[in-house]
Amino acid sequence: MTDSTRIPFQRFFAYVGYTIFSVILAAVLLEVGATLLRSAYHRGRSGDAQRMAGSQPYRGYAWAEEFWKEEYRRRASSTAHHYVPFLMWGERPWHSSTINVDESVLGNLRRTVNAANPGCDQKQRKVIWMLGGSTLFGMGVPDVETIPSHLSEELNRAGRCVEVVNLGMEGYLTNQELILLVEALKTGQRPDLVIFYDGVNEANAAAAPGIPGRPTPHLEFESIKARMEGSFSSALDFLRNSNAVQLARAMVGRFRRSESSVPASAEDNERATATLDNYQANVGVLRNLAEAYNFKVLFFWQPSLASGNKPLTPFEEQFRSELRGSPQANSLAVLKAVNEEAERRSLQCGDFIFLGRLFDAVQEPVYIDHLMHLGPRGNEIVAKAIARAMEEHAQN
Repeated sequence: MTDSTRIPFQRFFAYVGYTIFSVILAAVLLEVGATLLRSAYHRGRSGDAQRMAGSQPYRGYAWAEEFWKEEYRRRASSTAHHYVPFLMWGERPWHSSTINVDESVLGNLRRTVNAANPGCDQKQRKVIWMLGGSTLFGMGVPDVETIPSHLSEELNRAGRCVEVVNLGMEGYLTNQELILLVEALKTGQRPDLVIFYDGVNEANAAAAPGIPGRPTPHLEFESIKARMEGSFSSALDFLRNSNAVQLARAMVGRFRRSESSVPASAEDNERATATLDNYQANVGVLRNLAEAYNFKVLFFWQPSLASGNKPLTPFEEQFRSELRGSPQANSLAVLKAVNEEAERRSLQCGDFIFLGRLFDAVQEPVYIDHLMHLGPRGNEIVAKAIARAMEEHAQN
């Protein structure tokens, strides 16, 4: 090959190499820039621990600033979750001054602060297990302010002798909680009462893409399925999860009209029906399990911004606009359809207690994000409602 022939090839490959290098460099710079922008945004908004500690739901609580520092460290930790057989994921042990996930025979569980009752001894105590998702786990509050801790305080203060165990796991649906309960019973431990607190994750599973007209079996279904099957799409997870893509989604969401007033479509209603069919099927199985193992069981459908008509405070109102740029924006109609179907069925059959309108007369702030997580006051109100329901159930 002559020098005159070699030069065009050299130029061609030089151009190819330069193009590839330029694309990679542009992608790296875009990701770095997106990371800095998102970091700056979160520091200026709810991502800043000091800002959250000073927000309306946390005013007057001495632990607020320290808690939010620890909460963000926990969320940022790469070891926040780990694989659990049959359940996909679970909590990892975590210990700090306000947040503790303890190892136990039942698994890694969020610590419940059980109120001391001088009139009780260990033999008299009734054991209550509580299962649910991240709200029950206590995302956004310290150990002492979780729903299980508040319920323990409420019941023991009223003269009951109880020990409440928090089996809440971030991201769980009743599909997973049923299995978790079975695994817990296999240890030989026995509760006197099991309480399920669910709803939002059931609705999120209904809104997730993957199975036409049906809820997905668990959250992150498509990505976990793709990884297990080794599909090509799973190799692109790093792109979908990149800060550049997340920032682009948020920016696109800002320019979309709010979907809070969009009526549910026929497909949304179909998904809502399938979701409640699945939920009530789980309730039926769990009731049979309770009868077989001689414990009582109660079910509660949790409140959220997609249900009820709470008068929103300025702090809560900001979540309406933030919702437009969130992953839940496109699925809000489904979430509302699921909650409406849950309310209808609760009244119709009485299998579970619908708490979706619990905050309709509450003027103070209870929500701490754009969907369902609650601050300390919200958790206290929920715990009181559960205690009242327990009392009514005991009298029937």
